[in-house]
Amino acid sequence: MRRFRQIVNVLIKYGFGEAIARIRVWESVHFEKSILRREAQYPTLTTAQRLRLALEELGPTFVKLGQMLSTRPDLVPPEFIVELKKLQASVHFLPGEVTRKIIETELGKPVTEVFDSFDDKPLAAASLAQVHRAVLKGRPVVLKVQRPDIAEVTEQDINIMQRIAQTAERYSPAAYLINPVGLVEEFAQQIKKELDFRIEGQNMRRFGLNFRGDDTIHVPEVYLDYCTKKVVTMEYLDGITIADTKRLEEGGYDLQVIAKRGVMISFKAVFQHGFFHADPHPGNILILPGNVIGVVDFGMMATLSLRDRERLAKLVYFISIREERRVARSLNELMETEDTIPAEELEPSMADIIKEFSDVPAREIRLGAMLFAMMRAIMTHGGRMRPQLVWVTKSIAVEEDIIHSLNADLNLMDVGNPYAQRLLTQRFNPFKQGSEIFYWLLDTLDAVKDLPYDVGLVVRELRRGKIKIEFEHIGLEPIRQTIERVSNRMSLTIIIAALLVSSSVIALARVTPFVGSIPVLAFFGYFIAGILALILIFSIVRK
Repeated sequence: MRRFRQIVNVLIKYGFGEAIARIRVWESVHFEKSILRREAQYPTLTTAQRLRLALEELGPTFVKLGQMLSTRPDLVPPEFIVELKKLQASVHFLPGEVTRKIIETELGKPVTEVFDSFDDKPLAAASLAQVHRAVLKGRPVVLKVQRPDIAEVTEQDINIMQRIAQTAERYSPAAYLINPVGLVEEFAQQIKKELDFRIEGQNMRRFGLNFRGDDTIHVPEVYLDYCTKKVVTMEYLDGITIADTKRLEEGGYDLQVIAKRGVMISFKAVFQHGFFHADPHPGNILILPGNVIGVVDFGMMATLSLRDRERLAKLVYFISIREERRVARSLNELMETEDTIPAEELEPSMADIIKEFSDVPAREIRLGAMLFAMMRAIMTHGGRMRPQLVWVTKSIAVEEDIIHSLNADLNLMDVGNPYAQRLLTQRFNPFKQGSEIFYWLLDTLDAVKDLPYDVGLVVRELRRGKIKIEFEHIGLEPIRQTIERVSNRMSLTIIIAALLVSSSVIALARVTPFVGSIPVLAFFGYFIAGILALILIFSIVRK
């Protein structure tokens, strides 16, 4: 509760008291409502700037949430995107002896026994971990070491985020549309994976195997025997970050080749393997000699099933040929619940979006921005996209930003379309159709065999009158809670009245024993009635 109050106070400090009052956050934590009217301490700053400062002050968990939202232009206005991209966690370097102790606890041996050498000076530091160089059996490696107690702090903050999201969704129609509970749940799952470095080690190994034999990419070798929940050991890559274009140009690297290779790797990961970086941050991409792309940090990965890859491929292909009717149908297939919006309702919006983003020079077409615009259109119709499409779109948007920073003449649509077509044409491969038809026949045969039993079961339930129809009331939760609150207060009022009447009857009857001149039973009745009356008055005033 102390941390909850701290978060509320910081948000109020930066001028978000009205927003907190609107979602009735006091239902989750008690505080003086008068502080909600406190003026912001930075009135000259924009709302977006104040939000960034508030998230930075709240610490690593909220900084990472802001960073995630900075890649969601379907939910966050452009001016907020600009500010949230500036978010940097204010982190300090851990002393060498602290990281050594964590490593020794995790590996069960002294650092000097495991590594030939270990550099106490960190190579880099982030909100969740910091990185150290070392030498393992003659091979240069890096160790990513988790910060102490960060898992407990993150879990506590996420619990608070979930409670705030629940009240926001309950009392704010605008918040309900963007699904804050789902957003926090998605964020919680990502953080949980990032905090288990064993998962990152397995991700790195899997991604490396997918691109085995591809000389355009280098995935660090991971040493799983030296990986635990809080420590991951991997090959050291000596390269230049892709964001440092000046050094790349001075080193004679070909930025056009780098951009094209990066895009091809991304589309290959999505369409061919269905396992891709959910957050390909420029700081995690290193350029090695020969324009080879090195990728590090595999904490946030996403997977796509074959069916979702085929659906996404159809979407990309139909966008490329400007077939808005089929674009609308493809988007429907990628929603959380299929066919939630009639395709004909989406077609005008899709046509406008495709025209808006396509009527520009080829190198200026932004596929990621187009997909996010389509998601916004779907939200206005009350639909929600599957998280997988959001992750793919985020990845594409980051890739386009990197291409723009490299000043490369490249159109993602032209590069991605062949991968999408290749995936779609595989469905018509005659060598694969035999097995597909066989599996379809098996499913059909099972369904036909079960049909008489299923029909008979429905008929029997009808005869018994046991067929039940369930209704789900959406948007009535606040009304239900108000009715429940009123009925509780009425019940309490009746109990207080009954105690007062019965105590008065006992007092008039002069039932022994006495406390002074009042019977003991009557005294306790009056006392309990008084306490309940105070509780009733407090609940009315508080609400």
